[in-house]
Amino acid sequence: MGCFDSVEEFIRRHGMVGHVRRSELPVETVESASRVSGADPSDIVKTIVVDYGSGYATIIVLGNCRVDLRKVSQVLGVERVSLAKPAKVREVTGFDIGGVSPLSECIKRNTRVVLDTRVLAKSFVWCGGGDRYSLAYVSARSLVEVLNPLVADVSLEQV
Repeated sequence: MGCFDSVEEFIRRHGMVGHVRRSELPVETVESASRVSGADPSDIVKTIVVDYGSGYATIIVLGNCRVDLRKVSQVLGVERVSLAKPAKVREVTGFDIGGVSPLSECIKRNTRVVLDTRVLAKSFVWCGGGDRYSLAYVSARSLVEVLNPLVADVSLEQV
């Protein structure tokens, strides 16, 4: 697809405040990312790729929330959305499930980016670092500035 680069390169190219941390342990779930980073799940964001029939969207929500597909379909103005299949996630984003990062030219070019409003309450967040053993720590504001997402309420807090 010609748009894949490292998360480090993306952060540097866009002048974002942040860094990537590598781990010897996998960080492919919010729970494992929380253990490795020492951050509360509410300070971690999940990057979920959904299929809406005529394209793909990247949904960014806090780790203590879950994506509400009904809300996503309303925001995108489509009848139905579903989680993208792992092979499609790889094809569209350049990342494997468990290592998807919003910090990617592929995400910007190949998907509609939707950032949940709750993320805006954070100064900094941890997100996927591009593989199952990396996390990135970035300014939440820079996510908005660089990704130019549609900002909307697309999550439900988990209890």
